[in-house]
Amino acid sequence: MQGIAGMKSVNTRPTSTRLIAWALLLATSAAWSIYALSAVAGTMQDIRDRARLIVAVYKDFAPFSDEGQGIDVDVGKALAEKLGLTAEIMSFKDGETVDDDLRNVIWKGHFLWNQPLADVMMHVPIDQDLARKNQMVRILAPYFSEQLVVARNRNRIPQLVTLDALSREKVAVQFGTIEDHYLMNSFGGLLRENVVHFGTMGEAVAALRKNEVAAVMGIRTQIELGMAGAGADYAIAPVATPGLALTGWDIGVAVNAGNPELAALVEKAMAEMRKDGTLKWICTKHGLTYPARHGSGNE
Repeated sequence: MQGIAGMKSVNTRPTSTRLIAWALLLATSAAWSIYALSAVAGTMQDIRDRARLIVAVYKDFAPFSDEGQGIDVDVGKALAEKLGLTAEIMSFKDGETVDDDLRNVIWKGHFLWNQPLADVMMHVPIDQDLARKNQMVRILAPYFSEQLVVARNRNRIPQLVTLDALSREKVAVQFGTIEDHYLMNSFGGLLRENVVHFGTMGEAVAALRKNEVAAVMGIRTQIELGMAGAGADYAIAPVATPGLALTGWDIGVAVNAGNPELAALVEKAMAEMRKDGTLKWICTKHGLTYPARHGSGNE
């Protein structure tokens, strides 16, 4: 998740405009200081008193959260219900990094956003380095897992036990991804000539459906969405990737580190939803396979 910001040169503005801009900057800086001081962690009792769990989800992030629908939205609502609360879904625009998102949404806020801090932020990678850098939050309660997979045309590649078959067939990838770098540089460059690059995963999957390539490698979620309804001529599965350390990762939630009671309740509720089939049902509803947790076996 990333954004690109641009700005006009201040030298193109008249002097009076620049003075007004500086005044506005000083005013907003003061407002930000007051806002930051007020952005403290609420207690579980505060949440119970309002009877609502504020659940933050990313904007324009189908199939997880888009126009008030998606996996993250449904999981957030189910989580709130488990806690005896009503979910208030709050969507937000992603920042440059997940660190920015955690700061803006969970523990500090953004002075340009007219919205409260969330109690829970969805779709946070379960990652030790990320947790270490963000001591103001707790990252916990995995509810989904991402995984690198290969979708293939069964007629062109009947079996795919290893990537050796891709030395004889074209494989599509999204440019600049983990799988792109892996296929281009592994096995002494054996597969390089057969790697076909696309700007988006949607374009890569479309090439497979048009029979322009025999396979596509990428994140299961994106591939399953693109291959929906493609029929029995296609298969989607993980494949051995020797030398590639990161082939999957768990997705969880973040809460403010200053509210340990909420953290414990969320962890417990999510574990119950894994066990009773709620999470699997939500994934199936949105047309996706409910994956085994990457870090915890087949729970």
